[in-house]
Amino acid sequence: MLTRHLSQCPGKTEFLNALGPGRGFCARGGMFNFTYSPILDSRVLESAEKKSKNALHTAVLVTDIGNDLMYGISAETLIESLDAMIDRMLGWEANIFLTSIHVNLKKDVSPTTFLLLRFVFYPGSKVTFEEADMFVTKVNRYLEEKSRTNEKVHLITGMETFAGSDKIHFSLLKTHSAWSKVSDEIFKVINVSSQKRLGFIDAIKSITANLARLIFCDMFRLKNKGREFF
Repeated sequence: MLTRHLSQCPGKTEFLNALGPGRGFCARGGMFNFTYSPILDSRVLESAEKKSKNALHTAVLVTDIGNDLMYGISAETLIESLDAMIDRMLGWEANIFLTSIHVNLKKDVSPTTFLLLRFVFYPGSKVTFEEADMFVTKVNRYLEEKSRTNEKVHLITGMETFAGSDKIHFSLLKTHSAWSKVSDEIFKVINVSSQKRLGFIDAIKSITANLARLIFCDMFRLKNKGREFF
């Protein structure tokens, strides 16, 4: 959905994506019968660095950071890896946009609900409720500090207002609003005006396209993903 919206910017726009449900930055992860290599092990950074040399603007969105936690990666390891990645991208003169881990476990999620969500989405995980809460606190503190000390690092907050009943994933009815907020932050920083507002229909189209890619490309490998996916 975000790429659809940003592609309406005047001029040529290119996107490179390293994503997937359950994908980690440091750990291999995924869902059901398919997994993804760690984002930091993909070639997306090398490709983005080459593209940035001829780009008028380079914007990087780092989001969905919490998956590594559930695969047993420590907060310190993830922070060290993110810090090295961000510093590398700052060398490209890129504007970097971060989203914090918006769930407040002790406030929003009971230990029982946490165990249920862990069983459904991360069936092999042994991470405890207390470990997860500490991880979120440490990583969010790092993100706040990194954005405060670097003018090209922008922390997007307030995403918890778009959360669904599990307090972790976006509500279907609010997904378009969540990504509108992210795109507006990017547009504002790179000084580009938005051509239109994202609507609920845009969310449905995007979710449908993503599901099709997951099923045909990732799960059953019936077709190849585009070269912009890593």
